[in-house]
Amino acid sequence: MDFPSYRQWQAQAPGTRPDLHLADGFLAGALMSLEPMPDSQWLDAIMGPISEQAVSRDLVETRARKELLARLDQARVQMAASNPHYVPILAVKADGEFDLTAWSSGFYEAIADDLDMWQYLLAGQREGGLLALLGSHAVGEMGNAARRYIASHPEAQALSEIAARSWEVLSRLLPMMYEKRRQIVEGGTTASAMPASRRAGS
Repeated sequence: MDFPSYRQWQAQAPGTRPDLHLADGFLAGALMSLEPMPDSQWLDAIMGPISEQAVSRDLVETRARKELLARLDQARVQMAASNPHYVPILAVKADGEFDLTAWSSGFYEAIADDLDMWQYLLAGQREGGLLALLGSHAVGEMGNAARRYIASHPEAQALSEIAARSWEVLSRLLPMMYEKRRQIVEGGTTASAMPASRRAGS
């Protein structure tokens, strides 16, 4: 998927519209939401509510939304497969290395409301550490906190090296989170999964 219409739509206002890598991370985060919403609401969070003009004619905006919806469906199928094979859409640096900044920022924006719950659910597991290291690529306070944590850790160098290769574990981490999320949502245990003291913020 090359997303020509989304790229065209984003290029019309690059300073205010999220690039494809951030949008892809946000869509992946949407699939981890413990409070499911219709797909259209996640698209609205990226692009804003669709305009009446776009509804009446097949304009770039409409085609861009269709591309994002197709990507969301694709990611959902990839994560739910018996042999998961999710592949993120990442930016590439000048030196050829992957740049997770935009993708990670979008992902963490989408799971922000559920982050405490995810940290609780993954506490003590390797995936919990990987999720935290992934956050070190995000912009904003979440990224700053993760980077401070890594810098102050006794094994800072080793953690930094792992963080630099976070993209290598996405294909394993996200399907695992997706399956755990499915069990929680289908079981109706979202609220009860966390101890009362945690839910109360104490």
